Amino acid sequence: MKKYFFIPILLLLAFNPLTSQQFDNLERSADEVDGFLKKALEANGDAEKETLATQGLNLARSLRYDEGIARASTMLGEMYSKSGKSAEALQHYLEAEAKVESMGNQNALLNIRRALGDIFFQEKLYGTARRYYDEVLRSEPDDFTTKEKAADASLYDMHFDSAEVFYKSLIKKYKQEGNYPRLVKIYQKLARAYDEHGDAGKSLYYYLPIQDIIEKSGTTQEQSLLYNNLGRQYATLQDFNKALEYFRKCELQCRYIPCDYPEVLWANIGICLHNTGKTKDGIEYLLKARNLLATRKDEVALANLEHLLATVYFSNNDLYNALSHNDLAIEYARNSSQQRTLAEGYKTAADLYHQLYDFEKAFESYKAYLNVLDSVRIEETAREQELNQQRALLSEAEGQIKYLIARQNFKDLEYSQIQFESERLALMNKNLELESQRKENDLRLLEAQKAADQANLREQTLNALRARQELRLAAQNLDAEKKTRLIAELRQKETIERAQNFADSTRRAEELIRVQREQEFQKQREENFRSFVSWLVGLLGIILALLGIGWWLARRASTRLKGQNKQIHEQNVLIAKEREKSDGLLRNILPEEIAQELKASGQATPKHYEAATVLFTDFVNFTRLSTQLTPGELIDELNACFLAFDEISDRHGLEKIKTIGDAYMCAGGIPVPNETHAADAVRAALEMSTWLENRKNTNPKALLNDMRIGIHTGPVVAGVVGKYKFAYDIWGDAVNLAARLEEHGESGKINVSAATAEAVKHLFKTKSRGEFDVHNKGTVEMFFIIPPKS
Repeated sequence: MKKYFFIPILLLLAFNPLTSQQFDNLERSADEVDGFLKKALEANGDAEKETLATQGLNLARSLRYDEGIARASTMLGEMYSKSGKSAEALQHYLEAEAKVESMGNQNALLNIRRALGDIFFQEKLYGTARRYYDEVLRSEPDDFTTKEKAADASLYDMHFDSAEVFYKSLIKKYKQEGNYPRLVKIYQKLARAYDEHGDAGKSLYYYLPIQDIIEKSGTTQEQSLLYNNLGRQYATLQDFNKALEYFRKCELQCRYIPCDYPEVLWANIGICLHNTGKTKDGIEYLLKARNLLATRKDEVALANLEHLLATVYFSNNDLYNALSHNDLAIEYARNSSQQRTLAEGYKTAADLYHQLYDFEKAFESYKAYLNVLDSVRIEETAREQELNQQRALLSEAEGQIKYLIARQNFKDLEYSQIQFESERLALMNKNLELESQRKENDLRLLEAQKAADQANLREQTLNALRARQELRLAAQNLDAEKKTRLIAELRQKETIERAQNFADSTRRAEELIRVQREQEFQKQREENFRSFVSWLVGLLGIILALLGIGWWLARRASTRLKGQNKQIHEQNVLIAKEREKSDGLLRNILPEEIAQELKASGQATPKHYEAATVLFTDFVNFTRLSTQLTPGELIDELNACFLAFDEISDRHGLEKIKTIGDAYMCAGGIPVPNETHAADAVRAALEMSTWLENRKNTNPKALLNDMRIGIHTGPVVAGVVGKYKFAYDIWGDAVNLAARLEEHGESGKINVSAATAEAVKHLFKTKSRGEFDVHNKGTVEMFFIIPPKS
């Protein structure tokens, strides 16, 4: 029976050559992908490297070799990013991210997300860049390089609070390390950002620690540059005496070291001297700078400096010198294609001719000013629209690429299911072939058994005939003996008896032989029956083994199919949760009406409101208090106050717009217009002031206790600018005037404009403060709201 044990093993081995061959082919193909990528790394030119990496990527995609796809896509993403092809780099990095994330390679995933953040940072899509940097920092919070990039993105996106939180942790680290060059770099970033944002006071706040570091350990060149920057900040703050002090220090440094741009320093000194009443000395410095630029033939700088000289002469009522320099400014601006300076020159010329009573030239100059200004605005608008369109396309590309990658993954899953079904059908076909082969083997075995039975039957028949022939021969011999005895009757009795005894012996021997042959035949039949039973048991074992193998393969295929179905279900649940989460986030950051419009049409159209009321709050001495708190304590203080303000605004029907540092901004009458927005804003302001006073009385540890509030009513434009920057905002002179009212307010009081006072006079008493000079607004009449007695 042991001879049947080898049949199942041989049958199983029949499957192995195909699977082994497929595995070997896959290994060879993966090696070919790795070969392409290795050659790409060793390539000398970018074109050759791109070609080899693309070939490797295409081959890896055809094989669904995830590791090869991730490596090739990362390599191409790096190449396209270095060459400035952001869209192509984004596509490859996102594909690499999807593959690496499914493989669980955390280090590679973080590197790819850093690269994605850098792409969006380069394209000035700072919000998206910050999102990728935050994902990296969640896994590696001590990655200070990425933390600085996240801070830069927040800073350029004008989220100054978030940027300062990041920068303060970096400042703390670099102070502990004594890394002063890095400290100076961070302070310069903050100072430059606030300077560009128009907050000269905050910019100066960060220049002062730079001064401490540079004066202790900086070079003379660095000190001169620092003094020039400090002077510029004080000049912006209109503290011209202090500005002149620093410009003089810079001038003193430039006597001993070569300065790169001395004309800039002389121009700054000239402006400060003019504003401190020393116009003659100031003009000398300005002319000195003008002469230096003339020797360099720098018409770009000369246009601006000549216009500055014209402005100084004009303010000193020296109209003819002002006109002379202004004509030169116009000529230089026209030659160097400086449209903005040219427009300012024409405007100054119109003012000068108006003062000289040459109204015809004044009109021509003002007309030229309007024409140039219109062309400048059109050009700047077109440039801005082009940049916004490029950024929007890149943001849209991110979502589309992720969608396509998700579709590709779904198709890969469908392909896997099809492949599994194909394998299942192939297995069923193989089982059918085996069943057919088994039946053929059974038939052959039956035929062989039948042949063996027939051979045994023929052998037994021959043996029976042989025995019968022997018996016949024995009978014939007996007859012969009888005849012999009859013939030899007369022989002696003894001879007859011996013959007779001999015949009896012969008959007994033949009978014994016949019995022995019958016993051997019976034994042979039993042996043949046992062999048949052994063969039948072996065949049954083969059948059971094949059925077990088929059941095991079907069970494993069913398990795999159930697992894949479960994975698809989990992915669908995850997608639904993410969609619900995104809808909730959209409702949190945008008004319900705007969110619905954005979901319905993919964009929100800005709207003009004839009347709305804007409310600004700002904490007194926040800059000084922020230096006494840790970032966590500072955020907690602001969060406690702004959460309460959110509830108050919502209760009075106001729409929160945004927070800018320690300032809080909300508005009434938007997005749904109403007639009570002015009264709603005043009631909310009174409740905010009362809440802050109660907090100061009940919480002795509270530091943000004093607050100014400004309110103005007027027309605004509100909406979401762009298609993917989901930030609801408002614009217009009403917004700027509300901010100025807050700046001119007093702690604990509500400062409102005449328009707001008129709108709420039937509900609240007001106290006139008189008129105040407001930057870019002229004189503005202001009122205090008198809180009603409780």
